[in-house]
Amino acid sequence: MRYSLYGECEGLLGEGQGPFLVEEDGRIIDASRTAARAGVRLGMPVREALALVPGCRVESAAGESTPWRHLRQVLWSHTPWVETHPDERRFWIELSGPRVPLAELRQMARDIRLGLTEEQRVVLALAKTPWQARMLLAWSRQERVPGALYRKLGTEPLVVAPDLLSREDEAVWMRAPIAASWWIPDDAKAELLSLGVFRLKDLVEIPEDMLYARFGEQARIWRMKGTENRGLRPDRPPEAWSASWRGDAEGVPLEQAKMQMRLCLESLCGHLVRFGLAVQTLSIALWTDAHEIRWEKRIAKPSPQPDALWAQMAWPEEIHRARRIWGVELCATEVAELRPVQMGLLEQGKALDALEVRDSANRLERLNAWDAWMARWPKLQRGMAVDFRERRLALFLAEVAR
Repeated sequence: MRYSLYGECEGLLGEGQGPFLVEEDGRIIDASRTAARAGVRLGMPVREALALVPGCRVESAAGESTPWRHLRQVLWSHTPWVETHPDERRFWIELSGPRVPLAELRQMARDIRLGLTEEQRVVLALAKTPWQARMLLAWSRQERVPGALYRKLGTEPLVVAPDLLSREDEAVWMRAPIAASWWIPDDAKAELLSLGVFRLKDLVEIPEDMLYARFGEQARIWRMKGTENRGLRPDRPPEAWSASWRGDAEGVPLEQAKMQMRLCLESLCGHLVRFGLAVQTLSIALWTDAHEIRWEKRIAKPSPQPDALWAQMAWPEEIHRARRIWGVELCATEVAELRPVQMGLLEQGKALDALEVRDSANRLERLNAWDAWMARWPKLQRGMAVDFRERRLALFLAEVAR
């Protein structure tokens, strides 16, 4: 099962140890924990923020900060499905496992804390989908979510969705407050609250013509956002999706370099398969006695098996003219998510359940064919095929019987 983890960061756009503010174009875009507790809000003018926190240091936004880079590296070390938004101080990741990964989240929070100061922290929410994870955290800021699990991962707070703990709470999201809906403008939310619309389920119950007449066509998006189920848009692949080998000063022959490349490919596949991924595009680099040779190979059918990838390797002509090889590097520049065979069977089963039986003649013909196969090979089972050994044994017994 896949889990979506959503996080909001406080103070990670700055580098300071004590209370600090991060400004851009005269407006506050991030604040440390002390400044936030004093009442500093995002978008506030710098002069007004300094009046609330006298003597607070003000930093200018300049590229990716060291704490945010540390956060990104920790997330990449746990999963390749990472979507970060530094300008909005939030991120999403996806984790997989048979049960709620509390132990992994605890280790992740511990690793994140190693690169943060007391003025910086990350607030986390775990749910089934990215939208639910963000709604869970926004809902928790308004009121306590019924049935949710609240935990402290060291100093980082975590809230777990109620439908991950009990199947009876799957319809809990329609009970989320309107005040937690970030996609509805503030003036429209205030008007909805004055009209007695307090929950998302209240918004769904309003007739469409009345809702559009009051708020216009933008209200159509409000309903759609309430059931949004978009996937993640992961950042670029991490540098860890590579494997390399370096030889000594004398180098090695081409055949031995290919053996080292095969070992690198096995290591790369073993690393990716832990995250449920397969190589889609492979970038290869060889350092020879003459120059560096680089090429890319697009895999026709992504596979986590090194044998299948090795069979699809295409060697350029110039590599056969190289006498000595000093180094090899493989990098998965594009990956694809593996789909278990069981998922395809389940989807096929759902499709078959939805279809009506229309062609009984073809079904009868298939059943008759199956009976003929069973008469010929009594040991044959449904879903299996007779292998070569069984056919050869049957022929041998037939010859002996004669």
